[in-house]
Formats: sequence, C-alpha cells, structure tokens
Amino acid sequence: MDEGLLEVKRLLSEGKPEEALRKAAGISDPYWRSYALRWVAEAHSKDPEKAVKIAESIRVPSIRDETLRSLAYLFSKSGKFREALEVARKIKNQFLRKKALRAVSNFLARSIISKGVTEIRLSDLNLDERDIEDLKPLPYGLIYRDGKIMPGAKILPLKGEVREGVIERFEKLGRRKIPAPEFQEESNLEYVSDYVLRLIEKGSLTEAENLARGLPEPMKSYLLEEIGIRFLESGLEGEAERIFGELTTANVLGSMLARKRLNDPDAVIAYLGRIHNPATRLMLAYEVTKKNGLNEKFLSAALMWATDEWKKGRILKFLAFEMLEEAKRTGDERLRRISRELFELGRSIEREYRSAI
Repeated sequence: MDEGLLEVKRLLSEGKPEEALRKAAGISDPYWRSYALRWVAEAHSKDPEKAVKIAESIRVPSIRDETLRSLAYLFSKSGKFREALEVARKIKNQFLRKKALRAVSNFLARSIISKGVTEIRLSDLNLDERDIEDLKPLPYGLIYRDGKIMPGAKILPLKGEVREGVIERFEKLGRRKIPAPEFQEESNLEYVSDYVLRLIEKGSLTEAENLARGLPEPMKSYLLEEIGIRFLESGLEGEAERIFGELTTANVLGSMLARKRLNDPDAVIAYLGRIHNPATRLMLAYEVTKKNGLNEKFLSAALMWATDEWKKGRILKFLAFEMLEEAKRTGDERLRRISRELFELGRSIEREYRSAI
C-alpha cells in the first residue's frame, strides 16, 4: 500500500477534502491513486459536478465504475435524481450500471411516496422521457403515463427502511408472479441477470440461486455473492457460508462473515484467502488486532499484499496511530498498549529492511 493512501485517509477523517485531493493526485502508483481518488470523490458528493470529475479521472476501470456507482447512490439518496442518472450512465460494467439505476429507481419511488401526492410530473423531478426508459422496470405500483408518475399505491409495512416497491390500491397482498425468463440466446443474458437481481430483492433466494448457476462468469459469481449476502442478512449463516465456499473472490461477503469471528484470528485468515480488496483486509487487520491484541502470524497473513517489508512496517505504524487515536477518544489503556506494540513491530520491520539493503 502506498504511504500516500494512508495520508489521504487521515486528511479526509480530519475534514480536509481539498488537501486530500491534492495528496491523492500525487500518488505515483495508478492503482493506489485510483483507490485514494475514490475516497475523495465520495467525500465531494455534495458537489456532484466536482465529484464526477474526480471519479472520471480514476485510471483503473473497475475502481472507476465502483466509484460512479457509489456516487449514483449518494446523489439519489439526497434527491439529486438527474445527477444520479447521469453518473449511472457513465458506468461501463453492465451489472454495476444496472444496480446503480435500480438504486436510483428505488430512491425515486421512496421520494414520491413520501410526498403523499397522487401524481408528479417528470419536469418537477428534473427528468424526461429518456430517464424513464433507463429507470424501467419501475418499482411495483408506480405507473408512468402522459409525462406523469402516479403512485396509486400504499407501502407495505416492513421492518427497517421502506420496501423498494409499492403495491397498487385494492390489489390483494402477496407476492406477484414475475414472468420467468426464457434461456434462448446470448441476448437474453442481460434480462436474466436483471430478473435474478429482482428475485434477490424480493427474497426469493432459492429461485435466484438456481437461475444464477446457469449463467456464465463473471455474472454467475457476482450474483451468487449477492445471494450469499442476502442469506447472511436474513440470518441464514450456513447458507451464506456455503455460497462463500464456492467463490474465488468474495470481498463483501467474506468481510461480513469474518466480522462474525473477529475473536478467532485463524478463522479470519481463512476468509482473507478470498478477500482481495486491500482496504477490506486492512480494516479486518485493525478490528482483529483491536479485539485480540498483537498477533504477528495473523498480521503477516492479513498484510501479505504489501509489496515489501518496508511498506508492511509503514502500514503497521499507521494502524498503531489509528488505534492510539481511538484509545485517546475512549480512554482505553488496553488499546493504548496494543498501539504501542504495533508501532514497535512496524519500526522493527522497517529497521530490518533498511539493514538488509
């Protein structure tokens, strides 16, 4: 990990996004620079034009697409639907683009329902006909006609957030039957993947899994991880573990499962074998060390992506400073002690590296 990345994180945590941007732009390694710019773009989400400009400067395509998807979510959450749609359209990866557009559609539905109106014109939302095409299929119960979106619906009561969809008035409660996809030719794959995502959102996980297994890679693995995440969120940890065991890469699902076993460093190491996102691995290294104390074997495995021992030493010292800050905030002397041990280990590794040069 580039030392500049750690500095960018510190500047953002101190509320200095402009300084963070300058620091991120100066990172020489394109991969780490892309990661830093993602964080900076998200920090500028209240200024859509600047946030998108930063996101588009990211050189690594996968990180650029993830950043644009994150901005689409943040914009739509704050009611900036025009900006959210425009940034979603810039996403090259079709699966991420569809997911971003679905998020915009769902937030739009929530916004309309919360207003308590019987209809709302597209112009009132700063949208036009083209936007409706990108947002289709609209959440259940939303109707578009003659330049207007009409709820004509009531919200289903669920725990937590409003359900991503509404039910038409007088319709009997219960699950609607979505027309099953037909596997005929390659052009149907995009429709099938979208259908599977809708099943996941409804909670029809067994049906979604069966369909996902018939799709080619990388679509199959992407959807299976989404299914595993939903299994875990539903309390079906065994099913989530089963899905995880089949995947070669599972950054999100793996980190969610690992967090349930933070008191067992060896178990977390097993999950790290399929977690390739350096930021996620760094987060887990911090949380496991915070809970269990210094464990050199675990830290060596968690930070194996560091390109040399000198960088590993710098990362350990960064973790030490982060933990020291938390110790100061909470008055936790145990964390202060672990922070000191981390710092000494990092310094020792740096010294050994220098002496070997």
